[in-house]
Amino acid sequence: MKLNNKKMNKFKKGVSIFIGIILLIAIYINTFLIVKYNVLPLKYLILYIVCIVLIPIFMIFFTIFRRPKKFIRFIMYFFEIFYIILLFIVFCYLNKTFNFVDKLTNAFDYETKNYYVLVSSNSTYNKIDDLNNKNIGYVNNVDVSLDKAIKELDNKVKLNHQEKSSYNEAFTSLSNEEIDGIIMIDSIYSLLTEDNEELKSNIKVLYEFSIKEKINSISKDVDVTEEPFNVYISGIDSYGKVTDKGRSDVNIVMSINPKTHKILMTNIPRDYFVKLYGINKMDKLTHAGIYGVETSAKTIEDILDIDINYYVKVNYNALIKLVDALDGVDVYSEYDFHSSEFNYKFVKGYNHVNGKMALDFCRTRYAFTNGDRVRGENQQRMIQAIITKANSPKILVKYSDFLEALEGTFTTNISTEKIMSLINMQLDKMPDWEISAISLNGKDGSEITYSFPSMELYVMYPDDETVESAKGQIQELMGV
Repeated sequence: MKLNNKKMNKFKKGVSIFIGIILLIAIYINTFLIVKYNVLPLKYLILYIVCIVLIPIFMIFFTIFRRPKKFIRFIMYFFEIFYIILLFIVFCYLNKTFNFVDKLTNAFDYETKNYYVLVSSNSTYNKIDDLNNKNIGYVNNVDVSLDKAIKELDNKVKLNHQEKSSYNEAFTSLSNEEIDGIIMIDSIYSLLTEDNEELKSNIKVLYEFSIKEKINSISKDVDVTEEPFNVYISGIDSYGKVTDKGRSDVNIVMSINPKTHKILMTNIPRDYFVKLYGINKMDKLTHAGIYGVETSAKTIEDILDIDINYYVKVNYNALIKLVDALDGVDVYSEYDFHSSEFNYKFVKGYNHVNGKMALDFCRTRYAFTNGDRVRGENQQRMIQAIITKANSPKILVKYSDFLEALEGTFTTNISTEKIMSLINMQLDKMPDWEISAISLNGKDGSEITYSFPSMELYVMYPDDETVESAKGQIQELMGV
């Protein structure tokens, strides 16, 4: 009997030790992640240590060394197993969050340029190999990466290259069968065919390929919990990869003051006629995105006379997935209108929108007399609606789905540490952010642009008064 009691006591102690080791491992892993990423402010960290660290450790030692009675021991086992399950759930959430942020901030230090090989729509060419030893035309007046793209294509098929002075000449040569194809960056193709159905019907995309280009660092690091900073939001006009270079249809600067808890959104119209940074030629601001997010950011720095500390780059998919992950948002409209692409009806006042409706709301311009101006204002209202919904406690219920939906849809140069610092500050103070929005204005016109020299395009000449007013308001928020 005594032997059986010894065996039973040894078994009970073994069970206690086993459960205790599993619990200690769970405590260590979660505590390591929380401390490493500085995700909890001090007051919550103390609460975590007391409730999630000290109490379970006390229970472990109590069940191992004090040998409590059967009822008490089972109570202790129950709570220890409960803590293990709780810590496993917390670990899953923490791990998903940190992996998401790490991918967001570290995965994309490059942008991709997508190229098309175009042929006549009535040609017999069906694959790129059909162009072997054929003549291909190109225009080398704006694309600094075209030589690299041509070399990439030459590795695939042998071609005879013919430089053309303009895209009009290239398409004429294609129509006259003087050349068999044209190599062109996708953003220029989109620009040329956007309002030209005849051209679009006369050509077809035979082959697509991409090249990568490293993004030059444009960050100007500050302590984001103590110092004001500017974030450039660039919305690319594509559904493809977030790394794709393309026209920047959304150009918004968010000036954030973490001390006063104020955010000022400044919208710069996509068609602003400005000098592109590094190129020193006049063009529409939207075309700056063709040359990379750093060109857009630096150009806006020159317009507003500010430092842009960080950028966030998104595409169409990002907005659709973000709004859908939030189960829709309530956005305010100043007008009754029907959207441009899907003909959604929006009424003056608040509208509950899903992802596709949100995108159409942000892209519609022809429904308004002041099309680009209203579109920019609607984009700002959409950002406000998203921030409001994302700050709701309801987001916690779909937190995992929210992160999963956003993965791969946008990128930023804000470091993981900076993002976690902002989360820490928000959890610590839970401030109500005061958000305001302004838009730059201008006069309508038409000009030959650097990126599209073949014909005059609509542009907006900057209104100096609104530019200077924006500069003043940004400086006031920044405390300059």
